[in-house]
Amino acid sequence: MPPMPLTHPMRAAHAAMSFDADPRHVATARRVAADVLGEAGVRDRDAIGTVQLLVSEIVTNAIVHGSADSVSLRLSCDDRAEILIEVDDYSPGSPEVREAGPDDESGRGMRLVAHFARDWGRKGTCTWCTVAAGPAAAG
Repeated sequence: MPPMPLTHPMRAAHAAMSFDADPRHVATARRVAADVLGEAGVRDRDAIGTVQLLVSEIVTNAIVHGSADSVSLRLSCDDRAEILIEVDDYSPGSPEVREAGPDDESGRGMRLVAHFARDWGRKGTCTWCTVAAGPAAAG
């Protein structure tokens, strides 16, 4: 993935929220992600859009496939614009990168995460991924 340019000084920012496992909360999670990046000084629309996409996909996956009544989102951006997204669905299963067919209405979310994230994985009941939106994106 090519580096995402910065035009403002970076500062650390983070947010944490928990919500009912209801698809209506995905839009709120996307807004929180944009707010955190704005607070951190990320102005690149592509970087913000990528982070919002990854938040949407992981939160949606947690809501659809998790077995708990709630989901937690933690998002942090350090002063080098390295972003960590963590979504805890409190379920033992792990997300899988699947090969969706052309007529499938779902099954592409984790493939998008694997493509756009610098790294991703699962620790306990938490799915996480990292994105570099600053100078680290070039490395």
